Amino acid sequence: MAGPKEVKGLATSFNQMAKQVKHSQQMLRDFVADVSHELRSPLTSIKGFAQAIIDGTAKDKEAQLKAASIEDESKRMMRLVEELLEFSRLESGQITMVKESVDLKDLLQQCHEIFLMRAKEKNIQLRTDIEPLPPVVGDIDRLEQVFSNLLDNALKHTPSGGKVSIIARLPYPNFVEIAVTDTGPGIPGEQLQHVFERFFRADPSAGKAGAGLGLAIARQIVLAHGGDIMAKSTLGQGTEFLVRLPASPNITTH
Repeated sequence: MAGPKEVKGLATSFNQMAKQVKHSQQMLRDFVADVSHELRSPLTSIKGFAQAIIDGTAKDKEAQLKAASIEDESKRMMRLVEELLEFSRLESGQITMVKESVDLKDLLQQCHEIFLMRAKEKNIQLRTDIEPLPPVVGDIDRLEQVFSNLLDNALKHTPSGGKVSIIARLPYPNFVEIAVTDTGPGIPGEQLQHVFERFFRADPSAGKAGAGLGLAIARQIVLAHGGDIMAKSTLGQGTEFLVRLPASPNITTH
């Protein structure tokens, strides 16, 4: 027969389990609410545009414009659904990362080239400062996705005449750090702690610019590589996203 200690331990375990279940249920409710909110806007637009075409209130020229709007909103919904599926698979560990030797210097320089034209068009200085680095074991396509997302956000929020930097260093023998910094308006402290949460947008005026899943996906990719990602920001000065990945100096490409 179980004694008082065993009963007390069982009750404690049960209470903890009940709290975890309650937390999971709340997360599920929040997730469904977030998805419903994000899908409601494009669905409402599609319904309105389609009805105007069906009942004939849209003239020929206007009908063409509404048809184009329907296509745009449909693509927006497809992107959202694809990002949701990707985030869900990453979070549940259903996506397996390729394990190969990745030269971070080459990867970061490639990202620099990809975004250089856009930076010039916005009159933003895009610079790199990359120390000699050991390779890392990882999925090069997924890592490129992470840094492309960070650069895209940095350029999006940096005004003309500003600067975006990619800085890579080896502060410790076993870890590589890659920082993407900008000279944008910065993120308020109360919002900074939420930037990696799904559907969170630090700038609500961004509107259709994205569903707020990019950083959440980037975080899952970095965690799957045994690393970490963090953000710090100063209002009026800019924001820095720091990715830390385990270095593997003695690996060979598979």
